[in-house]
Amino acid sequence: DTAKKAVLRKALEANPTSITLWKAAIDLEEADDAKVLLSVAVERVPHSVDLWLALARLETYDNARKVLNQARRALPTERSIWIAAAKLEESQHHSDLVSKIIQRAFQSLHKK
Repeated sequence: DTAKKAVLRKALEANPTSITLWKAAIDLEEADDAKVLLSVAVERVPHSVDLWLALARLETYDNARKVLNQARRALPTERSIWIAAAKLEESQHHSDLVSKIIQRAFQSLHKK
């Protein structure tokens, strides 16, 4: 695993926008290290929905909210990010926020 990680990190230095390489590197890590890698990955590849959603899933509620807000700024017309944000609030029984997120999603998607 250590050798694989080293090879993937070298490959990422050469090709920092490869989603495939990021996913492979993240798959080899434990949750805490995966979070660190994902934080870097979304900076390098802000258009990757999968990376944003994976990072949000590994975070606490408060941090997941921040991640999804950043993701919505990077990808304002991406439905799955809006849905993830609504589901996150629903999981915390924040129905008022779910309604607000859905309303904002409609506005954002309508501009598309």
